[in-house]
Amino acid sequence: MTRDELFEAIARDDTIENVDLSGMNLSGQDLSGARFEGVIFRGADFRGAKIKRTGFTGCDFAGATMEGASLEQVLWMGMNLSGVILSHADLQKAVLTGADLTGAILTGTNFTRAVMDNTKLDNADLTGADLNRAVLYKASLKGAVLAGANLFKAIFFEADLTGCKLKGAKIHKTFLRDCNLAGQDFSGATFTMTQAGGADMKGCKFAGADITMSNFMNADMTGALLDGVNGERSVFMGTNLSGASLKKSYLVQSCFEEANLNVADLTGCNLEQAIFTKAVCRGAKLTGVNATYADFSHADLTAADFTSATMTRAKMHRVIEEHTIWNHSNRDSALGTDPDLAEAEG
Repeated sequence: MTRDELFEAIARDDTIENVDLSGMNLSGQDLSGARFEGVIFRGADFRGAKIKRTGFTGCDFAGATMEGASLEQVLWMGMNLSGVILSHADLQKAVLTGADLTGAILTGTNFTRAVMDNTKLDNADLTGADLNRAVLYKASLKGAVLAGANLFKAIFFEADLTGCKLKGAKIHKTFLRDCNLAGQDFSGATFTMTQAGGADMKGCKFAGADITMSNFMNADMTGALLDGVNGERSVFMGTNLSGASLKKSYLVQSCFEEANLNVADLTGCNLEQAIFTKAVCRGAKLTGVNATYADFSHADLTAADFTSATMTRAKMHRVIEEHTIWNHSNRDSALGTDPDLAEAEG
């Protein structure tokens, strides 16, 4: 099919099927509203083209150049887009179901409100990309680069971000439920009001990060480094923080209910009004913490070290204190077991 034949078919509103248009120069052309099925566009040039509200099914764009193309609301189903160049392209509200973008160049690309379910983005470069409110369901981003990307309100559900580079990414109100984030470095990052429940975050680094009002419920943060974080009103309910380091962190009004804090280090933390109900803190280090008005009801504090801790009006209802260290603390200023509540609990 020649280029003239292609535009004649689009003008007739034909569905263009099973043709090879490899290497065709379509730069600056308007293909909006067309339908393509099983078409090969390998190495084609779409720079600056208008391809709005266009449907593509089972097409092959491997190695195509689409830099600066307008692709708003494009429908890409089961597409091979490996190695495609989409820098600064506009894919607002695009649907990329099952698309393969392995190794694609997506720097500065606009994916606002795009849907990428079961999309493969392994080793893709999304530096500075805008994923504002984009949905990435079961997407694979192994080794992808998201440095400086805007992830505001982006939804990553069961996504694999193994080895993904997120340095400088804007992570605010981002949804990272059940994602693989093990070993990620978020040091000094903004990670605020983010949902990371159930995520694999073993060994993650958050030193000096702002995690205010973020939710890590049931996440695995074994051995994570959270020294000096600002984590006011963050949620660690049921989180595995065994062996984690949270030294000198600001965790006022945060919730650690039923969390695993075995041998965790919370030295010098501000834990005012924090909740540790039923938390397991065996061998944890809480030296010099400010636990004023904190609630440790039913917590297991076996062999925990509270040396020099401030415990003013902290609730210690039915805590387990075997071999707990209270040297130079004001443990006596804490509230003990409430007999009426204990009787009601049975």
